[in-house]
Amino acid sequence: MIPTGSGNRPQKIVGVNIMFLVLATVISILRCYVRARLLRAFGVDDWLMCAAMVAFALYCGFQLAGVSHGTGRHAADLTKEDESRAKMWWWWCYISYSVTMLLAKLSIGWFLLRVAVNRTHRRIIYLGIALSVVSLPTFFFFSVFQCWPVSYFWDKYTQTGKCIHPDVIAVMAYLMSVVSIISDLIFALLPAWIVSHLNMKLKSKVALIALMTLGCIASAAVVVRLPFVQFLDSDDFLYDTSNVAIMSTVEQGLAIAAGGLSTLQPLVKLIGYKLGLASHPGLPGSSGHGGLNVGGTISVRRSISRRTDAFGPIPYPQNETELKLQPGTSGYLAKCYNTSQEELTGTTNSDGKMSKDSEINLVRSV
Repeated sequence: MIPTGSGNRPQKIVGVNIMFLVLATVISILRCYVRARLLRAFGVDDWLMCAAMVAFALYCGFQLAGVSHGTGRHAADLTKEDESRAKMWWWWCYISYSVTMLLAKLSIGWFLLRVAVNRTHRRIIYLGIALSVVSLPTFFFFSVFQCWPVSYFWDKYTQTGKCIHPDVIAVMAYLMSVVSIISDLIFALLPAWIVSHLNMKLKSKVALIALMTLGCIASAAVVVRLPFVQFLDSDDFLYDTSNVAIMSTVEQGLAIAAGGLSTLQPLVKLIGYKLGLASHPGLPGSSGHGGLNVGGTISVRRSISRRTDAFGPIPYPQNETELKLQPGTSGYLAKCYNTSQEELTGTTNSDGKMSKDSEINLVRSV
């Protein structure tokens, strides 16, 4: 039941939580379908985002439980018991928020590392991951142990204890917000820059860039939240921090949604094929030509080359100019993936080398 009074803040919190929980859940399910069913390439980044989704669902549950006891309402309108319980759920939101954002950032970073080949680009991505790995666990630690005993954060009526100065938590929240904005910009703008230099149609570039810059929207939620961080030390905590709660939900939901949407291009292609808007689905292992393999050729250049695996008895060395396979062995098979994780295959020539500028088959088997 949604409490009345204190304006419509409790209703806003409930509405935002339900909306972004549904959005993130639907996109996460679609992501799992694409990666596991369509592409058969469920990876570490997908597991991380699934874990982030679980943590986000817990966060929404904690926040809705808090609303039922007083989150978004004035302290004067609450009993001491309800105020304590609402603050307890706020404390659990601190934990689940930190876990959700850390896992989501790691997932996005891992995904970008799979498709980035330029050394400078990879270093920038590692920087974004490092910022998240340092800032979010630090915020987690300060949030969890800001009072001792820990329960003193929400129960100051039946026990004695002490808390660090509220300004310390506020400063940590400001620092974490700034770091979050920087990492979001790295994860959103760097991929857009990479895509803008790929050898592909302008229409496809625009679509990919639009998807990848969705992370900037999550940064916008952090910016909007900044002015309200000062209320973390308010005497009317549950009411004054309601906007912090709302924007934190928006930030997490958008982070999961942005990370998931960037993987749904194969599903969009398949839907286009089913609707007659495309001549083929563009998916490995699926086509509409009665069980036949549809072949094509592409030129794999440095700007669009992706992860490469060799199948053979001895691993091959690799540098930035060519793919070197074991000399004297012509039976090697190299497998690459482009940004859509479509499978690209090719074989070596007689001297055991395959240039990145050589043409290889883009296999779309039905």
